[in-house]
Amino acid sequence: LLATNPCGEQPLSAWAVCNLGAMNLAAYVKSSKFDYENFGKDVRVAMRFLDNVIDDTYYFYKDNEKVAKDIRRTGLGILGLADALIKMKVKYGSDESMPVIEKIFKTLRDNAYIASSDIALEKGSFPKYNREKYLQGFHIKKLPEDIKKRIAKQGIRNAVLLTIAPTGTTSLISGVSSGVEPVYEFEFIRNDRLGKHMMYHPLYEEFKKENPKAEKPDYFVSAN
Repeated sequence: LLATNPCGEQPLSAWAVCNLGAMNLAAYVKSSKFDYENFGKDVRVAMRFLDNVIDDTYYFYKDNEKVAKDIRRTGLGILGLADALIKMKVKYGSDESMPVIEKIFKTLRDNAYIASSDIALEKGSFPKYNREKYLQGFHIKKLPEDIKKRIAKQGIRNAVLLTIAPTGTTSLISGVSSGVEPVYEFEFIRNDRLGKHMMYHPLYEEFKKENPKAEKPDYFVSAN
């Protein structure tokens, strides 16, 4: 295995690159309901965006450019899962959460593959594409029949589409939980140049303001 960065969290082939993006799941919860329709539409936009990044990137090494354009690997994932569940009042890790999470990831997967196949019809499949071998892939065999037929007919633009990355920095910028992890803690003390402060997770802080005397509901699940 060849480590592609100092962390080496994603072993790839020589000179391969990881082109990552993540959907903020918390943004799709309105009035405690997940908006699957708009989430699916935005996943398709995100796939086109990541595919365009492959062509618009400046590559320092020609070897990177060749591998990137030969297989057109993307890594579309998610962040804010824990926050999305809290907004839906669903307990992270509960039996109730499983069908919700499954539907979210099915929507992510199906729309990503539909988009990549449709872009292939428009711009061509990735150069190393071999239809027979590709359709024998372990993950590809698990796709819904209509999507497999679409790929068989139209091809696929990207050799690899999805990954679940830690999203450490991007989740901090977005102000939501990282990747598929639970919220680390809802109350914690922060030390900085201005001293010590009691910090609250934004959704918990909002709940406390609206319900000052109420106990914390069980759907506020921390890592501990």
